[in-house]
Amino acid sequence: MYSLEVPRRAIGVARRLAAGAGVAIVAACVGGPAVADPGHGYALIDPLKYPAGFDHFDYVDPDAPKGGTLRLGAVGSYSSLNTLTWPARTPRGGAEGFTLRDLLYDSLLEQSADEVAGYYGLLAKTVETVPDHSWVRFTLDPAARWHDGTQVTAADVVFTFEQLAEKGVPFYRQALGGITATAEAPDTVLITAARPGDRQFVGLVGGIPIHPKHYWEAAGEDRDAMAPPLGSGPYRIAAATQGRSVTLERVPDYWAADHPVNRGRFNFDRIRVNYYRDATVAMEGFRVGEYDLRVEDDAVRWTTGYGGPDFDAGRIRRETFTQKTPGRLVGLVFNLRRPAFADSRVREALSLAYDFSWVNENLFHGLYQPVTSYFGETALAATGALSAAERDILGPRVDELPDDALEAPGPDGREDGERHREALRRAADLLDAAGFTLRDGARIDPATGVPFVVQVVFLDAGLERVLATYANWLKHLGVTLDYRWREPGLASKMLLDHDFDMAALRQWSPGLLPGLSERLLWGSALADRQGSYALSGVKNPALDRAIEAMNTARTRKNLQAAARLFDRLMRWGRYMLPLYRSNRIWVAWRDRFGYPDTDAGRTGFVDIWWRKPGSAGD
Repeated sequence: MYSLEVPRRAIGVARRLAAGAGVAIVAACVGGPAVADPGHGYALIDPLKYPAGFDHFDYVDPDAPKGGTLRLGAVGSYSSLNTLTWPARTPRGGAEGFTLRDLLYDSLLEQSADEVAGYYGLLAKTVETVPDHSWVRFTLDPAARWHDGTQVTAADVVFTFEQLAEKGVPFYRQALGGITATAEAPDTVLITAARPGDRQFVGLVGGIPIHPKHYWEAAGEDRDAMAPPLGSGPYRIAAATQGRSVTLERVPDYWAADHPVNRGRFNFDRIRVNYYRDATVAMEGFRVGEYDLRVEDDAVRWTTGYGGPDFDAGRIRRETFTQKTPGRLVGLVFNLRRPAFADSRVREALSLAYDFSWVNENLFHGLYQPVTSYFGETALAATGALSAAERDILGPRVDELPDDALEAPGPDGREDGERHREALRRAADLLDAAGFTLRDGARIDPATGVPFVVQVVFLDAGLERVLATYANWLKHLGVTLDYRWREPGLASKMLLDHDFDMAALRQWSPGLLPGLSERLLWGSALADRQGSYALSGVKNPALDRAIEAMNTARTRKNLQAAARLFDRLMRWGRYMLPLYRSNRIWVAWRDRFGYPDTDAGRTGFVDIWWRKPGSAGD
């Protein structure tokens, strides 16, 4: 699958600076900027839920038993334990939430899971900022320690930001561009934004996993790729077999074990991840007991693959948890750098050729939902005619919208009662109008004079059945879909090089506080940068206004207006062919675990669940 490689701590960052919100804004001086009193946390859209001195998050069990092992399975491999530089492939655990960086390293702030956007100090004792988010100052907790006993300092923070901005994974290099970190004192760091007004800024920099300067400088660039790195977090690496497995062990003297943001969390003594070459082998490994818990992402396997004596006897449990978010979207992104896809009629024609209802019923047992809005059924979804608030965001750009976009939130796709065959005829008319004439049963690309072949690049073999069906429908239009499977390393390179006609996007999950991922994916600034996540290459000033408004919104009302405009522009722009979405999490596990009966607790597999004392198989 194509992953944004965005750490969980850096996603969905939004806060409200208001009285009682942990970071209070007061006037510094007459005529001067407002500055922030140091606080224990930071919020933007709503006041912080938890006051200074709180005991623990409500969604955990502070008395959860410690001990035992959590065994996970993941498809793929890894080549390195180097978490600082790219292109090293470090261990990941898929949908279960295992991310090596988040378990080895602490960050300045920790996000709570039961607020829209509340962050609390972890490495940072206090945080202070200004209303325009042009800078943020963190004062470090004097108790913060690396696993070798060395104190965490501002120099470590500066080192981390400089290294990740220069050598880190593409997400960090893009997101941290222009951001500077300065050590004002051994325990104080000032981080300056690339541009004022970005609501995401404080949470983004607060969620960066901080790395130890003294360790990485001593190790040097020629360090062994499989050398376990020094961390500050709840776990350290106990064993690793390159590409096959990795085992983490809980640090017994972890400095923040009893910190309010950690109480009731990180309950397993050991976490082991086994790696499998494909999903079929991984599923068999789960069935025979090689690992304990599995989050399923394939509707067919969920419907047909989870049965047998262990399931019937209750030794393996399976549940469906429903999220209160838009959920995970799956779609094919058009590369507008290609002349054919710069024409919206071609994008519309290829979108009409796809039949979600048929795919869902015949391939996925009816378990997925259509993407009528990129924000699902949430309050962020566009509705009705363009609102006054949306017009205000657009300003003079409102005249660039098609008339239909002023009256409706998005195109309906098929007309009322239209069958797929009729939709294909309409698609053929659009291709004709765009100059893609038929010759001997093949559409001829007017830019090249050769048959129109659409190359799609994807990393998830589970999409092959959908693509094969889609290819058959496109064949009726005289269009060839090249969906050959490519080695993941090659496919990843093609994606980052923007060397494709369409690209499968599986890891974009618009949250309730959108902005950062949307800017990286759909903003004009990165469209021409090779190696960026801007897959489509779209350059739409109106869309940029919506993205900027999402990133700077400080009230729910303003955020909703910006998100609805973004949704409207994305749907009418047809930059992506949405295949399906799901806001459900399918989970199966051996009945050896407990978890709090809370929304966050049910899906906090790695950091909130615990092993039942005395359970078998440890």
